[in-house]
Parts: sequence; C-alpha cells; structure tokens
Amino acid sequence: MKIVVPALTAAFIATLGAGSAAQAAIIDFSAVAECPSSCTGISYTGSTLQASTGLDLDGSKWLVVSVAGADMSGLSFGDSLSVAPTSFIYGGGGGPITLTTPIVKTWTGTDGAFTETLTTLDVITRGVNTIGLDFSGTVTGGVFSGAKATMDLSLTQAGGPGNVVSASLTNSASTVPEPATWVMMAVGFVGLGYAAVRRSAKDKAALAI
Repeated sequence: MKIVVPALTAAFIATLGAGSAAQAAIIDFSAVAECPSSCTGISYTGSTLQASTGLDLDGSKWLVVSVAGADMSGLSFGDSLSVAPTSFIYGGGGGPITLTTPIVKTWTGTDGAFTETLTTLDVITRGVNTIGLDFSGTVTGGVFSGAKATMDLSLTQAGGPGNVVSASLTNSASTVPEPATWVMMAVGFVGLGYAAVRRSAKDKAALAI
C-alpha cells in the first residue's frame, strides 16, 4: 500500500501540469503613439523629459506594431488602442505611486472587447532625454478576468528639449497560476492520500483480529 501515495501524487501532479498548460494564457504586444491632425504632439511638465513631473499624450492614437505568437489579446498589427486619461502627474521621484485616477486602456480584437485598468506606477526610470514608466493593474476580456497586467511606457526626445517626443508601450499579462498554488494543492493531496492509506491499513488490521 505504501506505493499508492507516490503513484497517486505523481498522477495528480501530471494532471496539474496538463491543466496548467491548458489554462495558460498571455498578453504580449507592443504599440507606438501616432499624433493625428487633431493633436499637437506629446508634451511634458518640466525643463527636460528626464526631469519631467507630468505627461500629456494629447490625444495620441496608439497602434499595435508587434504581437507575440502566443498572445491572446485578439490584436493584430495595425490595430488601435484607446488610453485614458491622456495626461497624468508622476512627480519627481522614482515610484511606486498609487494613481489617483487609474489609467484605462481599451481595445477590441478578434476575441471581443478588453479593458485594462492600471492603478499603480511602480517604477520611473530616467535617462538622458528619455523616461520609462512601468505600470501595473488588471485586465479583463477574452479568457482574462481580472488577471495581473503590466504596461511599460517609454518616451524619447532625441535631440533634447524642443524636439518631438516619441512614445511606445509594451503590454503583458498572464493567467498562469502561481507555482506555490500548485505546490500547496499537491501537498494537500499527498496528505489526504496518506490518511486514506493509514485508515485502510487500520481497517484491515481490525478485520484480521
């Protein structure tokens, strides 16, 4: 009977692995900002982009430029995204900052409508004529329901103040369960299996008397 527990555990872990693979879903795409005739260009508050404390996207239109093979956002090259609000303040620090007004990104792809709500500005990375803003929150749409999501927004002003500011973003999300969750479930199953084997052994011993 001692081999039952390991065998059952192995079978259970194999099942978990198959289930995890089946449930795994990711979002992985990049987009760039384009300024249509209705906008005057991306601007910032401060003497330089590097030292800026706020940003105004000024109604820029976001277009998808790359989509990973396993991406399940329903997006394709050239599709558009909506980002609101188009301006926000992040101060002179490096994060993290809980956003007073969350940034909401929406899009509609082959899998229907998606809504991503970014509530935290985790890291601000400042470089010469550049700034990077890393946000986190959740996304819902398609197979995603409140899944953790991140958006890395990068802005560059080649040539320094007075020149055009270009912007791009990379978006990612995953529904893959945390490894610790599978471990806890497996440990619990082992415990139940062991208890069942012990009970069976005691019952047989009682019948033998």
